[in-house]
Amino acid sequence: MTTGQVLPPFGKPRRRQRPLLGCVLRLVGMVSTLWGVLFFLPAAVRLKTVFIPVPDGEPLWRKLLVVVGCGIWGAMALLLGMRMRRRGRRHHVRVVRTLEEAKREPYVLYLRPFAEDATGRLMPHAFSRWQGVGGSLVNGSSLTLEEGVCRIFRGFGRPLAVGEPDEALPPTGSRRLYLPLHDWQPTVTSLIADARLVLLVAGTSRGTLWELAEVIRLRRPESVLVLLYGDQETYDEFRAAAEQELEMRARELRQVHGPGWQPPRFPPFPGFRQPGKLTWVPRMRAVIHFRADWTPEVLLLDPTAVRAWTHEGRLRKMSRTQMVPLMTQLNENLGTDTTSRARLGPLPLDP
Repeated sequence: MTTGQVLPPFGKPRRRQRPLLGCVLRLVGMVSTLWGVLFFLPAAVRLKTVFIPVPDGEPLWRKLLVVVGCGIWGAMALLLGMRMRRRGRRHHVRVVRTLEEAKREPYVLYLRPFAEDATGRLMPHAFSRWQGVGGSLVNGSSLTLEEGVCRIFRGFGRPLAVGEPDEALPPTGSRRLYLPLHDWQPTVTSLIADARLVLLVAGTSRGTLWELAEVIRLRRPESVLVLLYGDQETYDEFRAAAEQELEMRARELRQVHGPGWQPPRFPPFPGFRQPGKLTWVPRMRAVIHFRADWTPEVLLLDPTAVRAWTHEGRLRKMSRTQMVPLMTQLNENLGTDTTSRARLGPLPLDP
């Protein structure tokens, strides 16, 4: 950013944030979640009495009616409570008003196509823990994918993202700043240059491809991660579009990296270790990191590469064996020690 350049003023979400309403929604949502769990768990436990006769004198039709009624009521209350808690938190997301405020403390810049906000707002499936042996039958967490990603990397700085100009309320997770539809690039360039760490969600939009080229122009390779939320087809589309964009801007990038610099070539999408045993995939599928010469490497989050008795145990093993080594290397590359400020978890790996 040129010294003295006047940047356009920041905007705000379309709807006014109401913290008091947010508190009420979160409180009511918590009560609804607990109510749902109290109804759903007895229904799930009593389900065995429908298929395994128990000499208690109660008619089978009555047992079935209790199981179905409690189960449906509990599931609806559980899902409604999770959604209300997520909605309430949107009224408490901090909205940044000036560039000075955005840079007041170390920050992690979270860049993504606006279309991926729909994925970022997703919560773990309410009944995902039913996939393992033991543990809780239901998952009452309303943590969204974006919130999970922010928790992983918050030890490097406070997450910061550019909000979609027309959104009603900011999604939960990162702090938001709102830029005009036109002339937004200078502000984003300035944010990219000064961030502690840059997270870029893979996509093929013009804005995302421009941000990727800017990241390569301004950043050290060790301080950039590309997150993949989609499947192999999404990655292949991103791979082709990114390589084309970098080839088009190769002359500009060589002015920074030297005349012999070549645009990075993204490797093919790695396969799962045991694809025949794949029953679910995490919402964040892979993380792309870069070597010192900008050579990309794909870390696939593979649930078939670990074994555990429970769903929670498998998530912990995926974290320990697949994400922890990457985070350790990232700490060394950035010269930071985040272990005392943030724990690695919970990871956004739930289906």
